[in-house]
Amino acid sequence: MERQASGSDRLDAVIDLIGAHTTDIVPIDLHVDKLSYTVTDVPGSWWQKITNIQMPWEWMEKGKTTEVLKDVSFTAKSGQLMAVMGGSGSGKTSLLDVLACRTSSGVVTGDVYLNSVVRTKAILDSCAGYVRQDDRLIAFLTVRETLMFVAQLKLPRTFNRAMIRNRVDLVIAELGLTQAADTKVGNDSIRGLSGGERRRVSIGIQLLILPSVLFLDEPTSGLDSFTANSIIKTLSRLASKHRTIIMSIHQPRFDIFTTVDTMMLLSKGSIVFNGPAKEMVNYFTSLGYPCPEHMNPCDYYIDLTTVDNTSPEREDRSLAVVQRLHEAFKSKQEEHTVVDLNKQEAIDTDVLKGPARWSKVLFDTLQGKRVTEDDTLQNLIDAMERQRASPGLVIQFFILFRRFIRVTLDDYLALLTHVIQALLMSLLLGLAYISLKLDQVSIRDWFGVMFMMSVMYPYMVILGLIGTCHEERRFIYFELQDKLYHPAALYFAKVLSDVPFHLVYVLIYIIPLYFMAGLSMDAYTVCMFALFVGVSVFTSRCLAMMSAAILPTYQIASFFSQTLFSLFIMSAGFLINLRNIISETRWISDLSYLRWGFQALCLIEIKNLKFQCDEKSPSCVKDGNDALLTYALEGGELWQCALGLGGTMIFFLIVMFLGLRFVPQKPHNE
Repeated sequence: MERQASGSDRLDAVIDLIGAHTTDIVPIDLHVDKLSYTVTDVPGSWWQKITNIQMPWEWMEKGKTTEVLKDVSFTAKSGQLMAVMGGSGSGKTSLLDVLACRTSSGVVTGDVYLNSVVRTKAILDSCAGYVRQDDRLIAFLTVRETLMFVAQLKLPRTFNRAMIRNRVDLVIAELGLTQAADTKVGNDSIRGLSGGERRRVSIGIQLLILPSVLFLDEPTSGLDSFTANSIIKTLSRLASKHRTIIMSIHQPRFDIFTTVDTMMLLSKGSIVFNGPAKEMVNYFTSLGYPCPEHMNPCDYYIDLTTVDNTSPEREDRSLAVVQRLHEAFKSKQEEHTVVDLNKQEAIDTDVLKGPARWSKVLFDTLQGKRVTEDDTLQNLIDAMERQRASPGLVIQFFILFRRFIRVTLDDYLALLTHVIQALLMSLLLGLAYISLKLDQVSIRDWFGVMFMMSVMYPYMVILGLIGTCHEERRFIYFELQDKLYHPAALYFAKVLSDVPFHLVYVLIYIIPLYFMAGLSMDAYTVCMFALFVGVSVFTSRCLAMMSAAILPTYQIASFFSQTLFSLFIMSAGFLINLRNIISETRWISDLSYLRWGFQALCLIEIKNLKFQCDEKSPSCVKDGNDALLTYALEGGELWQCALGLGGTMIFFLIVMFLGLRFVPQKPHNE
């Protein structure tokens, strides 16, 4: 009976630890031993250099090796707020990136432990959060909607909607956002949250998984002093609930300095102080660097440890001070007894009590190690780990699809702009080609209206959509980096969520022009005409999304897509007769989806027309077939046009997916 009771207690402890249905925080101490980080600017492929906006004459430059972090060792304890302080280029952000396994290049040496377990990215993803310096939030969503969408993507699939809502409400309350829960996030042009409230939402996104460790890159950046102090107090309160919180900060106010528990001061990638914040002044005073009276210690010691590059003499002096401080701190570290982190692994599991015990069980399970417990317990751990899995690809797709639809519907100004744009373009073309006649003079006008229908609105779509896609990069890049969802889910959600709005805009574009120009009222003709115009416009959308996915900036993507579109226009068969296109460039015409769209509309509308003809005139065009012959469009069939148009669209979609999958969607400062 005792055995059964003990086993039941163990099961409850594992359930509490994994946190599928609780709000317990597992205490984790983070130990760093002799951590170094070296980055070399290695020349990459020509494609990498283009996407990183490097010019050809820069491609041959040799890589420069920089030691960003040097022999960094420290311990961050649960229940404490640690601030990493230093001047620009001291290595603050790099340290957080290395600790959080977010470095994309470079060489990292040294060890990082979570309690007694060697840190891996898989373990870290399950117990840590990372808050970036900038708030990457969707302006049109409310606080609750923002957290709900992220929670649905992050929390285990075992969570039902009520449990997800409870978790979101818990985070909202913990961050003091209850009053603003139904307020839109907003931005510079949309009224919404204050800067401090947006920062709290960014923190809340990471708190949804109840992380034991939280990294924050300069959480007070861009905030006024009062708001910054409020954020730090919130972080201190969060840390008091058994969390390990490490943040970088640049020249904090004195009240912030007194709020943090542990202060680390970096200079040139090395630690010059690490310990209780209240001891920092005494430590530097003992080294002969007392803080002047009435001066913020943080400001003074950051200035002291920053290398002055204004002159060679000052640089040498400041480097000497930094070197002396680094050596002094290193000597102090060596005087203290270093705790052997590997001892915990030798402790029998039955001796370990509370969350620490089950922390080890969970970590060993995540690492695929054998856990010294009975088979029933091991099976439960495995089952609970499977329950921790995030929603599958299909669920991710539906969540993202709903988010794209919601954001589009809430952007009233953009919706109105698209409607007016389509309607205005249709009315202008309708006035230009109103009531087309069937005389010889009007033959070119018939081809003109087909051509303008094929190119005018698609061109406007490309211009607007590239800008929208690059604006979305602000948050998509970081969501992909956080593995919030799979690129395939994003791809299908983005493409398919555009379809309903695309259909509405295309109908608004087609209907006025179609009736004003006096085109055929036959039902089959109308449907086929609308179908090919719709596919042509959607292919242009695919071109825009492809360009935005594979190219780094709005300017480059816009230039590329407009150049390609211009080539397709010139080879479409209206501006230049297909017979007059030289054989060396004929392949461009064969690839031009505008040519296939234009030819399809001509076959649908013009082929069956009968023109007024003077029998005495030798050059009289009697019917649509003769007219098509004039433009070298007579040999095509609709299925060929559909194949050419659809094939191009599919090609653009495939390249777009490859771009989302393999090209970092990192936003660049425009």
